[in-house]
Amino acid sequence: MQKIEWSKSLYKKISDKAVRFCVENKISADQITLLNHFLTLAMGCFLFSRGIYLAGLGGLGVCLVNGFLDYLDGDVAKATGQESSFGEWIDSKFDVVIQNAIMGAIGIGCFKMGMPLIWIVMFYIGNSANNMVSFYYNLKFGFDSANGNELFRDYMDSNRFIWNIVMKNIIDPTASFYGLALITVRYWIAFGMIFDMMPICFMAITIIGNLRWVFMFVLYALHLKECNHFHILKALSILDEEREQFHELRRKV
Repeated sequence: MQKIEWSKSLYKKISDKAVRFCVENKISADQITLLNHFLTLAMGCFLFSRGIYLAGLGGLGVCLVNGFLDYLDGDVAKATGQESSFGEWIDSKFDVVIQNAIMGAIGIGCFKMGMPLIWIVMFYIGNSANNMVSFYYNLKFGFDSANGNELFRDYMDSNRFIWNIVMKNIIDPTASFYGLALITVRYWIAFGMIFDMMPICFMAITIIGNLRWVFMFVLYALHLKECNHFHILKALSILDEEREQFHELRRKV
């Protein structure tokens, strides 16, 4: 079962009126996308980099608008038949730029609040490594960054040992609300900004991110060595079409 984040649930309640307003006023999906990215990069980064409580709350407000417009541009494109490769490309690629720019601005703000600079360096090491490892998991095992892998979840749930549950949520955070809450950076940011604890939350994000990529990297290496001593490694084997376990499972279906 796919988990729907609260921000999308909130958007769905007002999406019809917002889409109708854009269509009636001839506001295109590409215009919404460009406005969204400019607003987030300019205002969001400026506010987060101040290292001031009220500015941080303002940055959160910008991020809420960013999330709203991110959903809206896609719905407007569908409603007006304006879906295009350009729109999809600029939306997905700029999302990566924005995420890194916002985290850089937050890091600067935390540095101004007394957090050592090394934490910013460590965050980007972990962020780059996670992107690299996730790319290989998506490519080799058929994971999806937004929806995870249903077969992987089912296999992991066949052995409900606590360690298997933990590993399932580390590799596939979308498998449960607990995984989403732990791994999703925006939740940590919201908590840190609201309760004026952003340096501590930034360090927590950095620690979790680095532990996650190291764990997934080791598992991937063990998989390549064809180790199947653990339940998690057996789960990965049935997702790899180069393995006999992959074809054996499908012959049984």
